[in-house]
Amino acid sequence: MPVTSKEITAYSVSVISDADPNHFAATMRLFDAARRTIAFLRFFSPGSAPAPNEFRTDLGYPLVSYPSSSLAALIDVLRNEKPVYFIWYDYMPARCFGAVDTSREPVGEGDTP
Repeated sequence: MPVTSKEITAYSVSVISDADPNHFAATMRLFDAARRTIAFLRFFSPGSAPAPNEFRTDLGYPLVSYPSSSLAALIDVLRNEKPVYFIWYDYMPARCFGAVDTSREPVGEGDTP
């Protein structure tokens, strides 16, 4: 399963307080049209080492790590772009990672002068 892509139709965000044992600043779940989780994103607090990305077969979706500084940009894409996709790149055992991706769209679409 080298590359898979699923459209994101909904998401949920949890902003987490200090002292979380996992060192998460926030988490985000991405959902498909059937409201199934397609990815779980973990945003790690500054100064903490992010966990490796992994596909959890017991859950049926990947766990993807980001620095907490990426949270605002991801929320912006999810709020302002459509359609948006989650792409999972699984090149195990060498590497695996995820991306929140827009479709192709015209340059300047939605911009006002």
